[in-house]
Amino acid sequence: MSTAVVSRALLECCTLIYVEVAENSNKVWKGSAYNDGTFIAEWGRVGAQLQSQQKSYHSAKLALDKLEQMKQQKLNKGYTEAQVLADDGIDNQPTQQDLEAIAASQIRYGEDARAQQLIRYLTEVNIHEIVSQTNIAYNAATGNFRTPLGLVTRDAIAQARLYLEQMAAPPRKSDRLLRHLVSQYLRLIPQKVGIRLDASIFRTKAELQRQKELLEALDTALMQTEPNPKIFDCSLRRVPGSTPEGRSTFHQLRELYESTLNPHHLTANYKLRRIYEIEIPSMQRAFAQKSSAIGNVKLHWHGTKASNLLSIFKGGLVIPPSSAIQCTGRMFGNGIYGSEQSTKALNYATNYWNASGSGNQRAFMLLCEFAMGKTFHLQKPKRSYPLPGFDSTYVRPGMANVINQESIVYDAAQVNIKYLCEFVD
Repeated sequence: MSTAVVSRALLECCTLIYVEVAENSNKVWKGSAYNDGTFIAEWGRVGAQLQSQQKSYHSAKLALDKLEQMKQQKLNKGYTEAQVLADDGIDNQPTQQDLEAIAASQIRYGEDARAQQLIRYLTEVNIHEIVSQTNIAYNAATGNFRTPLGLVTRDAIAQARLYLEQMAAPPRKSDRLLRHLVSQYLRLIPQKVGIRLDASIFRTKAELQRQKELLEALDTALMQTEPNPKIFDCSLRRVPGSTPEGRSTFHQLRELYESTLNPHHLTANYKLRRIYEIEIPSMQRAFAQKSSAIGNVKLHWHGTKASNLLSIFKGGLVIPPSSAIQCTGRMFGNGIYGSEQSTKALNYATNYWNASGSGNQRAFMLLCEFAMGKTFHLQKPKRSYPLPGFDSTYVRPGMANVINQESIVYDAAQVNIKYLCEFVD
């Protein structure tokens, strides 16, 4: 007579987290109850190897009772429930395509091999930047970024953004308030922080930017758990050098680049290598409506790191709220900045202005249409921007202690990306 083997099945589990900067505490506790009466508890510092203890009870109900008892004890001590998604709930979703596959399938690039290779590179550099800067794991099998406790919920990401903006917004936070904000943030976005939990690093622009990029990556990973996720709606078409039209476009943009460079910039020796036409329908529609209303359309260069390009392809150029994290300065208000001077913008693409992040990425610039509308020509600094009645600000070199030309618009609908240009040193 054979004996039936009953496999153990998970009945209920919970993950609790306790983060208090003042106590140097960054702890997690996990409890699981199984149908065979087994109860397992795991605990330790977030991101480290957890200790565990297993107990066997005569019934599943007793195991569930033990889970509830331990959970309440931890909650009474100040633990909170981690806002993470259960692994088995994620695994059942169609997430076998990683970020590269999704980008390659959704970004329209025709049959061009170089455009496909560019998408692959932009995916790799995006992943590398986030993983190297944030201690967050990337699972190439699923294309997901994960915290040490798993994927976090959309509500957790939204609330974490608010905490991050509070940390970044002036005036400077007191040490006590900063410790509170960091504690609440790390309860939502669990991270390995080392032996010492130091809130002061969240005063730096580099750390705030890293955390901002992490939230973007986690949000994208969450989208990938949805059936048939629609992340990108754009097209990328390489301007061919084999056709008269392609050669003409290349020569025109090369002349524009070389005629507007500053020979004193370190990037002045960079050469235009390739050009890609960019179409982001949502940007085009908004720009068409706005530019027809205010006019005065100009071509301006906009530089950015290669690791930012996938985010731009996903949502276009955006203006963050005034309290949002920004690595580069916003001397003339909260807007989108461009320049007639090519190497001024190219410096941003090569991290000349900003020491954070990787310095060995390929160099790209966007050539954009700016609907300047009624333009305020700056003569001396003002208290706030934009000035009432004006759609943009134009700063000539030498004005307001500015060495290079700056153009600023204050509505994302005033910008449309035309070309992505790649440069080589």
